[in-house]
Amino acid sequence: MALEGVLYKFHKDTDIRDIQSKPWAVSNELMGKFKQANQIHRYFVENVQNGVDSRTCHNVSQEQFTELLNRCLLVESDPDRAEELLPTLSGFDFGRTAYDDTYMDTLSRALIILRYVKNNIDFDQEILFYSSSW
Repeated sequence: MALEGVLYKFHKDTDIRDIQSKPWAVSNELMGKFKQANQIHRYFVENVQNGVDSRTCHNVSQEQFTELLNRCLLVESDPDRAEELLPTLSGFDFGRTAYDDTYMDTLSRALIILRYVKNNIDFDQEILFYSSSW
C-alpha cells in the first residue's frame, strides 16, 4: 500500500476516543488526501506527532496548519528551498525523494488541499486531525 495522509475535520465537542478509534465514522468532513506526499507526511511526523510515525490520528493545531501552509507557499515560490523547508522522507512506497518536477507536482496538489482547508475550517468551532497509512 502506498503512503496516504488524510486530514479530517470534527466539531470541537466530538469525543477524542471516537476520533482515535474510527475517525472516518465520526468526521464532519474528509478535508483531503495526500497520496505519496512524503514531504507533507514528514512535516506532520516531525511537527505534530513528536517524531513518531504512528499511523494514528493526531490533532493539528491552527498554528501547525498555518506553518505547513506557509512552508508550502514558500517552496512553491522558491523551489530551491524545498530541502530546507519541506524535506522528503524515504520509506517503502513513500514515493520519490528527489527535489524535481514530481516533488513540485505533489506540492501543488497538497496546496489545493491546504487552501481548501484554510477556507473551510473554523478553528474556534472545529478541530483538524491528520492520519496516515502505508
